[in-house]
Amino acid sequence: MSSEFSATRPVRRRSSGQQTRAEILAAAERHFAERGFEAARLEDIAADVGIRRAAIFYYFGDKHELYAAVLDEVFAGALAAVPRDGTVVERLEASLTGWIDYVARRPTVARLILREAASAQPDVVSPFVRAGSTPVAWLRAMIDEGVASGELKPLTDPHRFISLMGATTVFHFAAMPWLTHDVPFDPWSRTEVEKLKREILLVARSMLGIESRPRTR
Repeated sequence: MSSEFSATRPVRRRSSGQQTRAEILAAAERHFAERGFEAARLEDIAADVGIRRAAIFYYFGDKHELYAAVLDEVFAGALAAVPRDGTVVERLEASLTGWIDYVARRPTVARLILREAASAQPDVVSPFVRAGSTPVAWLRAMIDEGVASGELKPLTDPHRFISLMGATTVFHFAAMPWLTHDVPFDPWSRTEVEKLKREILLVARSMLGIESRPRTR
């Protein structure tokens, strides 16, 4: 039998197709984040799940479809926790801090975004761009709502704001460890995550012209 279709781990029986699909997505997310799309191998993903490489094609047409499904899953997870109630400012600030918590819990997200940014090409609508269009549109609509209500008085356009917020968060988790290699630093520690939240909110309030609210005792 060709090594292409051989598994390095025993094949396990499954009672749930949905469970297998979810495990394939989770394994693929790790491999795509660690190695990038081109270098990630389907046989390695299958081995992590305990299935044969060919079984992946029962759930996904090809590697590109699997990658697109991973990105859809990542952004769906980010959108699941966005607030639906409250003022624009309350929803916006909760969304920003929630995004930081989400990336802190899911380290693969920062690496996936960095890899996509490095390989982006002008005028090419990548799977990443398609998957991320929904949260970007949601955030833009919320900023437009805040401008209309007078809660927000932006100093920059929504695209630049979204880019800065995303980049700051991603860089904190993906790049700060090597920027601070000579001093103890854990970007995933609760202390550092809370610091990042405070810094993000300070920048966001300034960029969007959010008036300072009085402190409550």
